[in-house]
Amino acid sequence: MKFYLLVFLVACALTYISVPLVRQFALATGTLAPVRERDVHQFPTPRLGGVAMGLGFLAAMGLAWHLPYLAPAVNTGAGRGLLVGAALICLLGVVDDIWDLDWYTKLAGQVLIAGLMAYLGVQLTSFPVFGLTIGSSRLSLAVTVFVVVAAINAVNFVDGLDGLAAGMMAISAAGLFIYSYTLAITLGATSYASLATTTAAALVGICLGFLAHNFSPASIFMGDTGAMLLGLVTAGAAIIIT
Repeated sequence: MKFYLLVFLVACALTYISVPLVRQFALATGTLAPVRERDVHQFPTPRLGGVAMGLGFLAAMGLAWHLPYLAPAVNTGAGRGLLVGAALICLLGVVDDIWDLDWYTKLAGQVLIAGLMAYLGVQLTSFPVFGLTIGSSRLSLAVTVFVVVAAINAVNFVDGLDGLAAGMMAISAAGLFIYSYTLAITLGATSYASLATTTAAALVGICLGFLAHNFSPASIFMGDTGAMLLGLVTAGAAIIIT
């Protein structure tokens, strides 16, 4: 458990420390969320907070990669796929936050990133449909991409109030952590080191680290960068558990 706590603390601390730096960059570049009629914020607000979350997540997972206890679980094809997917979705989010991509361009990027992540190992290898297990590789790939893209946009759509998305996903990731860790104990695993559990610990960390700056009135928004990152990584961790 102490190694998961370390991953959580690194993710939380680095995200918390990075947010003010990212905020200054957003202000300098004019990357602000304008005030629209349906919005609740009263002044244009920086919206690149997801960059700090991405840095916190990648740093925490990089640390886990080098910890002897967690390395065998994290240094895998699925682990590399998750890190590549997280980095690329952050890049797509930054481009979208700065230049406001068309929805179909953003969707195409999400599908490509989810497909690459699945190709690298984060994939539903089989799934039940009406009591039958489908083992088709092409169908599994398609379903994986659908699940990941759906999760990305679900978090993106709900990100509309200060602290809502980060708080909701922190609770979700905490539940995922408890489930994954308990599952290893219940099944009598020889080692409790797990990629899904490690990912969930890092997710809770980046959400709480960002929430400190995102409570109403928020000084920064996570933007599409953070929302898409949370959706992709949460879906990836859930898929890895299967």
